[in-house]
Amino acid sequence: MNLKDIALSFDKMSNIYDLVSYMMSFGVTIYWRNQLIKHAFKVYNIIKNQIKKKIYILDLCSGTGDIAIKLNQKINNKEDIIIAIDISYGMLKKLIEKYKKYGYNNIIPVIADISKLPLKDNVISLATMSFGARSLFEGEKPFQTYLKEILRTCNYYVNLETSQPSNPVIKFLYYSYLYFIIIILGSLFFSHYNKEYFRTIMKFPGFVEFKNILLDVGFKEVEYNNLMFGMASVHIAKK
Repeated sequence: MNLKDIALSFDKMSNIYDLVSYMMSFGVTIYWRNQLIKHAFKVYNIIKNQIKKKIYILDLCSGTGDIAIKLNQKINNKEDIIIAIDISYGMLKKLIEKYKKYGYNNIIPVIADISKLPLKDNVISLATMSFGARSLFEGEKPFQTYLKEILRTCNYYVNLETSQPSNPVIKFLYYSYLYFIIIILGSLFFSHYNKEYFRTIMKFPGFVEFKNILLDVGFKEVEYNNLMFGMASVHIAKK
């Protein structure tokens, strides 16, 4: 799918995205996102101990803003700025509705293409992304184009994404779940996009391969933490 089609798909599903995502994963994605927050907060503290000035954080493929809002709550520092980037106006509109309830004024929503971030070099201390990399992997441009743009603007990058379990039994059960839940149940809510969603999960690299991709584009240090037998993983990359 090209970026325009992806944006339109998410615009259409923005009002029910959070609820259906929770239902289809039986709440597991909440735990996975909390693991991303935990690792991102560790990196944030490392950065904060090194520089005593305002920190800029970038949440990529921010969607309805779960990561941006939860990380902001965890940090609890109104001086630091979180820039929430997405290509879907509908999803960012839901983000705005959420953060207004909390009275936040340090989360800035921006509609932008990750391959052309409207940011100067090295201006971002920490970037996060959850469940967006697989769409970029199958995007209009080479996957490395997006990663190099993240590398250009950011010093640390924490990524949460589905992965490929190495255990064949776990892998079979995982794929069976994905097929029946996402293809069948998802078709009730997301029409054609559920098939695209399934395909991107199947095609995205495993945790070791993704680590090597991050190293190949120029990150100097990459660690990863597998979740639920490798069904998902959090990668922490440093420039």
